[in-house]
Amino acid sequence: MRTSTRSRFWLLCLPLAACGGPAATTEISGVEPPAEVDEAPPPILANRVLLARPGPEAPEEITLELDKAKALRMFGESARRIRILDVDSTKLLGNVLDAIRDACGHGWRLDQKNPGYDCMQTALGRTFGPAWRTSAEFGLVRLLGMTPANTDLSGTSLSTFSELVDQNPTTFRFDFAEVLAETLGIGRTDPVVPTAALVRALQENLLGTHPGIDDPSGKLPVTLYDALKDLSTLPEIFGPVGRSPFAGSGEHPGVLVPDDASFVTRSDVLGPDFRMRVVAESNLRRVRGIDLSSGGGDMFLMEGRAPLSFDFEDPKRLVIQGVADVPTVDMRFATVEADHFVPSCEADPGCRPFFLESIVTSSARRAYGQRSYDRCYVGLNGECLVGVAIGQGAAPGWITFANAIRGVTVPEPLFLWELLAEVAQISLHDPTGDGAADIAEGAARPVFALRNVPIGPRGAELVQAMRPTLQSQADFMANVIVGRFWENNHDLDFYVRRDAEGRRPFLYFVAPSDPKPGTAGSDRPKPYRYERPGFFKSPDLAEESRLSKRQIPGVADTEHEKVPLSPGELVLYAEDDTRDVYEIRILVPEEEGRDMIVDFEKVASRRSR
Repeated sequence: MRTSTRSRFWLLCLPLAACGGPAATTEISGVEPPAEVDEAPPPILANRVLLARPGPEAPEEITLELDKAKALRMFGESARRIRILDVDSTKLLGNVLDAIRDACGHGWRLDQKNPGYDCMQTALGRTFGPAWRTSAEFGLVRLLGMTPANTDLSGTSLSTFSELVDQNPTTFRFDFAEVLAETLGIGRTDPVVPTAALVRALQENLLGTHPGIDDPSGKLPVTLYDALKDLSTLPEIFGPVGRSPFAGSGEHPGVLVPDDASFVTRSDVLGPDFRMRVVAESNLRRVRGIDLSSGGGDMFLMEGRAPLSFDFEDPKRLVIQGVADVPTVDMRFATVEADHFVPSCEADPGCRPFFLESIVTSSARRAYGQRSYDRCYVGLNGECLVGVAIGQGAAPGWITFANAIRGVTVPEPLFLWELLAEVAQISLHDPTGDGAADIAEGAARPVFALRNVPIGPRGAELVQAMRPTLQSQADFMANVIVGRFWENNHDLDFYVRRDAEGRRPFLYFVAPSDPKPGTAGSDRPKPYRYERPGFFKSPDLAEESRLSKRQIPGVADTEHEKVPLSPGELVLYAEDDTRDVYEIRILVPEEEGRDMIVDFEKVASRRSR
């Protein structure tokens, strides 16, 4: 059989597609058919592109090797939105309270009335200044170190009751320290306000009410930016919101004090040898195709929800080095009080939860909320002349005092935690313990410059805790890393892909999910504006002439209009997003390794219709 002129014409062009020219950008125009023909040659259209048939699509792996500087450059300000940890503050707050309690010595632990405080013996204590004996910081040290053995009740509603017992040792076989210890159900040298209860009160009342934390469990949110900046950002996040007296909605005195020339917040959690190695799988697939208005090109398509897939919980795909074994932090911790004496936080609407009065009340309620006790110290004819009863015939924690001795005054019935809050307030304002206030109401606002405070979890525990938190934000991180990849795509109208098994090639008409470069300055892909997407047999694009289908057996994709490509010639018509109609002629060679030849030309416009 004689080869037709038409077939010989296409075969003549095939070697050109195998001579190393760019697969989707080479254009050939003005080719004249041979002079002697047996039949009418195919029309020479205005544009010709050599289009490579795609190979099998295989996901690629991408490895990121980052130190702190590289990570900051890669993520930029977006690192502030990547939450890597929610640190349990329990151990951190416990370490803070221990450091403050021991700032002026360990004498509070002894069974003696005078703890022998000397704030000059520790680095933290020396920050209180030479007048430390009358400082708010020392007042809080005494409050945290208050035990039944060293409690000074001068100026409180219990002062004469304690004096009655302590000034009559031959009458009573016990001192008031024993009375207080028994009443509270604690040891003589145990803190009156237990550390565990105080930690929970701080978590709920101080941390949990801060807008930057907003978590009653007291978990501290840490972002990637915070970690890469050695936690120097924490005062900005956990600092004051609004101004004193912090009475407005959302206002808060803060947990940390902002940095200044005398103090800088920092942590050693990420050392100078910090390195992070991340292995990701690319979800971008490169395809080649045609922009009917300009020629050949390529674009990246995204499989799935994000351009990269991470498995941060796989220790081989996320490796973090250079994390301190016992991370510490330098920070300035502060508390504030109400501007007036608070007899009862429950009855005073001005006792905001983050005030020291409320924190002490809350911790005492947590410690003694279910306390029940009854003891008569002096009785006569079945009547108790001097005694204490808690929760007897009333709510747990409700304390009443019996007293029939002239000159001795006792508190009116009230809840035990309110009594302890009264004692705490008076003690805080009288750090010298002489019964006269050294600090005015509202002025007790201690600040503690704490250094090398253990955060709590060890470095390996922090890394392990990071994994699920990072995984929950994997898609966001992928979009930050890859960025607006569509900005470098060509504005294709159709492209070529194979089926899932990598066997059959198909011509895909673009769909709304295919990102195309937007207008200058836009941070979003170009809007989808095709009115008649797909391929047709006739230039009028009548629906009955549609060649493409969205659903094809064996092809998972159901979004795109597509037609299969078989060896031979295919003639079809399509409209671009400006409503210009093009005739498209595609020759698919028999040999797998040869490029396809695509001719196309505008034949009509439907813009005015």
